[in-house]
Amino acid sequence: MAVTAQDLARVSELLGRSPRGDFAVVVRDSQGDPVVIRNSPLLDDGTPMPTRYWLVGPAEVRAVSRLESAGGVARAEADLDRVAVALAHERYAAERDAAIACSSPTGPVPSSA
Repeated sequence: MAVTAQDLARVSELLGRSPRGDFAVVVRDSQGDPVVIRNSPLLDDGTPMPTRYWLVGPAEVRAVSRLESAGGVARAEADLDRVAVALAHERYAAERDAAIACSSPTGPVPSSA
């Protein structure tokens, strides 16, 4: 995944540390600042990366944190169709597994959806 030096610097600033693996900025705000990154399934040392898509935009992180702390995840899980959720997990796993296949890992790989 190609990333610019500016993106690397900004994502490092947003995370409070340097990313430990490759990533791509997949959503930007209206000023071009990273909001969501897509992580490589494996970190630089070959360790599986459990989070494929990572919310890094400060305003978005605050908003989601407020929703989560108010029980939003439990409410959303109760409202969602379980079949639709299972299909979304299957699509996620297929995308992740395709990215892993391209990198020819030699160690453990992520396996849950």
